[in-house]
Amino acid sequence: MSGAKEPPIDPSPRITFCFPHAAPEAIARLDPDRDWRAFQQGGEAWILLTYLRLAADGAPVAIAATPPEDEEGALVVYHARHKRALADALGRLERARTIAVRGELRGWLGSADFEIVQTGGAADGRRRFHLPHWPQSGLVPRDTTRGGRLERIAYKGYANNLHRDFHGGEWSAFLAGHGIEWVSDAVPFAGAKTDRAALDWPDFHTIDAVVALRPPEVETTAKPATKLANAWLAGVPALLGPEPSYQALRRDPLDYLEIRSVAEARVAVERLLSEPGLHRAMVENGFRRAREVSPTAVTAAWRTLLEETLPPLARRRRSYRARFARAVDGLRLRAAGAA
Repeated sequence: MSGAKEPPIDPSPRITFCFPHAAPEAIARLDPDRDWRAFQQGGEAWILLTYLRLAADGAPVAIAATPPEDEEGALVVYHARHKRALADALGRLERARTIAVRGELRGWLGSADFEIVQTGGAADGRRRFHLPHWPQSGLVPRDTTRGGRLERIAYKGYANNLHRDFHGGEWSAFLAGHGIEWVSDAVPFAGAKTDRAALDWPDFHTIDAVVALRPPEVETTAKPATKLANAWLAGVPALLGPEPSYQALRRDPLDYLEIRSVAEARVAVERLLSEPGLHRAMVENGFRRAREVSPTAVTAAWRTLLEETLPPLARRRRSYRARFARAVDGLRLRAAGAA
């Protein structure tokens, strides 16, 4: 068999995470667990937190406000929400390959050679790749000495992401009737203006179970399985809505109790109260599953994608961005000709 040999794969690809207005020295001072409030929005969690986790693990990564010099084999990672802010700089890259983290955004991104999606069903293994969202930074697990008691049930998240029926007094009154306190660790989401000062999302120390059911009008197809991962890591049973990301991870009935309404949530609570050993079995099962969704596991998944999977693909393929641009130009020319 003849033919030119392909160049060797760079064992240490140059990987730059781009975040508009990034101050590398200030970012380097952030601690992923201590400064958890700095990573509560999509861009910060996917770009800044990922950079910090990978850097701490010894990966060949850098952080910058704009892409570095265009180099063969270089990888540039950015969040899709920042594509307009980075458009000019990304457009100058010809030899480097770009990777956009899609998050919950829909549609194709012509500005990226590859995409990272947060739900497995959206991945194709060629241009789109699934990586799990990071679990809650700084997470404090439930106190194991609480045993099987069920005295405090919590919702941890943005208020507008919880079904309206849980905001009313009937739900908290139902729990109180069973000797259970309802802990609403929530604030309304307001983008960059969200007031997170009073939130204590990482602290599950005295929480015995969690509830999360979104309003019916919220599209859940692209939502990550973060609340399930947090429950497993924290050692608490979870009562969760029928979201695709949760269902994709489900291997056992003990993984979580699925609910579709506040009425089903009541039934689930009564099960935890009446079935001896169910609470403990769910906690123990969750700790086993937690190994799959821990920061260590997510770090390893990122490193495998960036250091092993993508470099050979990037080296063997022409830039998707260039092909996309040519296709768009062709459509424009045909449209102009037709006019």
